[in-house]
Amino acid sequence: MLTLYQFNSCPFCWKVRSLLNYAKQPYEIVEVSPMGMKGLEFTDHKKVPVLTDGDKVIVESATIIDYVNENYVHAEKSANSKEWTDWVDDSLVHYLPALIHPGFLTSWKNFGHIMEADQYPWYKAIIVRLGGSIVMPKVAKKLKNKHHIIDEKAEFLAAIDHWVDQGLSGKPFFGGEQADFVDCSVFGVLHAGDQLGVVAMAKNHNPTFSQWYDNCSPIMSGQK
Repeated sequence: MLTLYQFNSCPFCWKVRSLLNYAKQPYEIVEVSPMGMKGLEFTDHKKVPVLTDGDKVIVESATIIDYVNENYVHAEKSANSKEWTDWVDDSLVHYLPALIHPGFLTSWKNFGHIMEADQYPWYKAIIVRLGGSIVMPKVAKKLKNKHHIIDEKAEFLAAIDHWVDQGLSGKPFFGGEQADFVDCSVFGVLHAGDQLGVVAMAKNHNPTFSQWYDNCSPIMSGQK
């Protein structure tokens, strides 16, 4: 049985989950605690996602995606598949922190959606939410500067247009009539911010993206 160690709000974790859901591949989820990374004691790699397959431990989302595809999904790769999966990891995902955590109040509100009701005792939940709401806007600002993002909203929407125009390029999915692991990667990264205004912004901006996302959701989100 595959086991995915994750944060539910992690876009890289949702990349993996979207592919597993699309492939209808059974797997178990272990929600890792961000306080001390409890749950990852079996590995020196203290970042999520981590996938275990029996005795095998696979780390880093791109490596996990390749492993799942090669061993379970067997989706064909097009000539430019890697170009687009690299784009997801090197460009698209970096807009999310600045959009989700621009300041304390927005970050506080979004942590209310991110944190699951039974994830912590009530007193610890307040500490985690408060600490996260203070820290994450600072982290988001550093990442914004690191990746030379000036206007996160405008640049994010331009990235959505780029995906529609050059990635989908008139097709229902990147993979053609059927989705493939590139669709799963783009959907997964964005789905991590689905309740946080990111997807709604993109859908309102680009109707073609909206249709693509709605077509992906039933087969990749894992929701019935």
